[in-house]
Amino acid sequence: TTSQIHANNQTINLSSGKVLGGDSAVNGLVWSRPYKTDWDDFEKLGNTGWNWDNMYDAARKSEKVNIPAPQFAKQYGYSVNASSHGRSGPVETSFPPFIPLQHLKFISASTELGHKFNTDPYSGDNTGVWFELSSQTARNSRETSEFAYLDPVLARSNLIVCSYAFVTKLNIENGPKSLVQSTGVQFRFPDGSVFAAKVKSTGEVIMAAGSVRTPQLLELSGIGNKDILQPLGIPVIVDLPGVGENYEDHTITILVYKLKPGFLSFDALGYNQTLAAEQQLLYDTKRLGWLTFAQGVLNFAPAQSILTATEMATAEQLLQKKPASTPQDMFNAIKNKVFSGVPQAEYLLFNSFSASGLSKSKEPNTSYVSMAITHLHPLSRGSIHITTTNPDDHPAINPNVLEADWDKWFLTKATAYGRRFFETSAFKEIFEPAEVFPGFDTQTYAQWEDFVKSTVGIGYHSVGTASLLPRNKNGVVDTNLKVYGTSNIRVTDNSVMPLLVSAHTQTTAYAIAERAADLIKNSH
Repeated sequence: TTSQIHANNQTINLSSGKVLGGDSAVNGLVWSRPYKTDWDDFEKLGNTGWNWDNMYDAARKSEKVNIPAPQFAKQYGYSVNASSHGRSGPVETSFPPFIPLQHLKFISASTELGHKFNTDPYSGDNTGVWFELSSQTARNSRETSEFAYLDPVLARSNLIVCSYAFVTKLNIENGPKSLVQSTGVQFRFPDGSVFAAKVKSTGEVIMAAGSVRTPQLLELSGIGNKDILQPLGIPVIVDLPGVGENYEDHTITILVYKLKPGFLSFDALGYNQTLAAEQQLLYDTKRLGWLTFAQGVLNFAPAQSILTATEMATAEQLLQKKPASTPQDMFNAIKNKVFSGVPQAEYLLFNSFSASGLSKSKEPNTSYVSMAITHLHPLSRGSIHITTTNPDDHPAINPNVLEADWDKWFLTKATAYGRRFFETSAFKEIFEPAEVFPGFDTQTYAQWEDFVKSTVGIGYHSVGTASLLPRNKNGVVDTNLKVYGTSNIRVTDNSVMPLLVSAHTQTTAYAIAERAADLIKNSH
């Protein structure tokens, strides 16, 4: 990213999947669905039909949940409420047949602190601590959009997949009814050869390039804010100021603790070669063991679960003021979420030492666990815009994290609360009492705030840069996902999400894609 002026001027890494399957090929396999209000808010912002009921139907349409084997369900205590899931969709989801002890203890620690254990977090109420499905198959391998949607139809005569093709621009000309239309896209292969894929007279260009590349491609093609395009010498085909705006991502902090001797995390695979070989063989021969696990337990906490009554009063005061970058209706929606019990913080465990830049602090032959704390509904908004006409140059990526006083204060409070999990009897059984990162020298609010500003990251859940909103609200696509001012360009990725949700964004991406497929089919 660009230097983040509200986060001690640090730059923050942002990764994405440049591969068939996109981010689904490189993500953490987390399969979580948002709180009902989150998808309903899409509609309340001016998008008729984009509500919980329709998104829930689309989400289940995409899914094929695998019922856990009885022996693992009994061993770990997880279960599936089949009515909350799809049973015949293309994307397989499963519980892993191995859950590390520390994740099971995380459930106990959470309930010890008063967080409820949620047995059905997929039907509109995801508050509390719960077992989380993963985007993995019944054979415990990663599921991706390529494996689920593309590979089964590769033999179709009307489908051509160009591997290693890098799209550089949309070709656009005048179209019907004062609109413009795309005649196709230009793309380049690694050897430098350039080709064009042409659209038939009734065809469409479907953009699914993600929240970074979609606005970049639109701007390179002449669709965007004239004040961005004209200084670069790009002819303005559609003046659309919302392109690249309303960018947001979940902000995240990390705590690190050391396991007591005899308790192991994935760190052990790096220093115990016998264990690593055993687990690899167990996975290769039986698809069981440690290597079947990516993530298994999540805790989605409303503000009321982690803030005191006095702190909730402070929250009321902080949320009297709208930050400059946040539209009023979005501010109202987020404020309502805070005080109506919609989850505001997520707590999860990484089963390893996961604090970047601190690897020198690791002791040899020692296992660690990291807790990630995420602010689910930040107010701050940033942007992604091109700075050159070269498609190989990364755009300027500015998430503008912690601009809002609320964002900084709440993430600070939520991070400090994370330490409380490790003070429970459940966690004391397996963790050393000392905190590795940031360490017990961090005590006061000022110290926690400095820690947050110095180390804050983002969750790789980028949204908003081609927002589904009315055009007069800085929208880029309409309720049919068509780019304003065009007749045949649609966007079907998470850049259309006008607001972040209280969940990892994978399930929303699939739901958007399923709805997009229906919209496209119904229009032809």
